[in-house]
Amino acid sequence: MEKALTITRLEKNYGTKEVLRGIDLTVDQGEIFVLLGKNGAGKSTLFKILTGLAKETGGSFRFFGQDYDLQTDSKKIGFNINDPVFHENLSGRKNLEIHCAYMQVSDAKVDYWLNLLGLKSDDSPVKSYSTGMRQRLALTRCLVHDPAILIIDEPLNGLDPRGIREFRQLIEEIAEMNKTIVMSSHILAEVEAIATRIAVISDGEIVLNQTKQQLVHDQGTNFEDYLIDKMEGI
Repeated sequence: MEKALTITRLEKNYGTKEVLRGIDLTVDQGEIFVLLGKNGAGKSTLFKILTGLAKETGGSFRFFGQDYDLQTDSKKIGFNINDPVFHENLSGRKNLEIHCAYMQVSDAKVDYWLNLLGLKSDDSPVKSYSTGMRQRLALTRCLVHDPAILIIDEPLNGLDPRGIREFRQLIEEIAEMNKTIVMSSHILAEVEAIATRIAVISDGEIVLNQTKQQLVHDQGTNFEDYLIDKMEGI
């Protein structure tokens, strides 16, 4: 199976502080890959490097076997890091049209993606959206230029139980389109439900990288406690 993402000995230092320490990871095309870790473990830093928002200190990464160039390859990736930021006084549709113009792609499928993700194509300003609607719009913005891989940092934050279930269903539908999803989450029950592969980062190092199926088989009812211990560095 083709590797959607290959990370080799990736390092990031801020002065004398080592944030990422020789990260090695691979993600297969079509996987739902979930990265777990405590706050400050290095998840967001890794995602920022992969999306061109930060520069690695050492090592390398490749998408579909090719080095990533932010200027020429940005259409390959859809991403949302930290809380999504929108033009609050504009509609969701207008926000997506602006994104398409920025990405230099057609906005002809904006309505298609809005409908697929359960958002109305109306004139309601984004400032009136609920948390769930904002997360849906953020995901729609990741998809509207039709990338091959999505990188999403903590997409379940702030969602109620219904919103979490609906978001999980959306992620599964998107994965069925042969898109690769790399995401982080703190909600272990949802990780067990959605992931095909799970990795844990602790103190800047990968301490676990296994398929969800193998983890469930090996750990059984101890699944969540095992992941928590790994995140704690135990």
